[in-house]
Amino acid sequence: MYRIYQDLDRLYAMTRDDYYKSGITNELDLSKVFVHSHLALQYMVFSNQALYQRLKALYSIHPEAYLAAGIIRQLVWSTLHQQQYDIRHMEIDVVFYDPDLKHISEKDIQAALHQLFPDNVWDVVNQATVHHWYVTEQGKKISPYLSLIDALATWPETATAIAVRLNHDDQLEIIAPFGLEDLFELKLRWNSKLVSKPLFLDRIRQKNWIERWPKLKIMNTPE
Repeated sequence: MYRIYQDLDRLYAMTRDDYYKSGITNELDLSKVFVHSHLALQYMVFSNQALYQRLKALYSIHPEAYLAAGIIRQLVWSTLHQQQYDIRHMEIDVVFYDPDLKHISEKDIQAALHQLFPDNVWDVVNQATVHHWYVTEQGKKISPYLSLIDALATWPETATAIAVRLNHDDQLEIIAPFGLEDLFELKLRWNSKLVSKPLFLDRIRQKNWIERWPKLKIMNTPE
């Protein structure tokens, strides 16, 4: 898991304003950032005005919630394919972990986000309650997740197991239980913890990932 805090290094703790004040927002200098994939992800997120607006809004609604999965995965894939990335009409996954149900509910977060960004479809899930309704391909229930990291570690592909939020200092905080290497190396690697390989391959076909991002590579070695 990567977490980015101010006391690690100036680069690791840049806010969006810091990026615009530095020299690395120049596209020609992007290679300076790609040495570290988590810095590259910061650059991509902070460079996308629409995504940044949604992160700011989410922080104001529920500071402990993250944008996750496809919204981040496809940002990286599209950038590495030099494609335009427009999120204004995308479905966006939001995740948080609240086992005691003490804070704002899934429905309230969804309603607040829909009011601000009605063109997006908002899928908001408290990962602490997934075991109440999720069943495996074999029809079995799953054990409760112990944390948000534990939940992400069961997602079908390593490149999908990614979540980001802004913290109180307007810095990007990243959860990535498998790291970011597969995501940035355009590798589709099956995570065998919860879903079968046929389901993993079926997801790739149904979502037309290879057609949309032809540099993607299906890996034979599972996580």
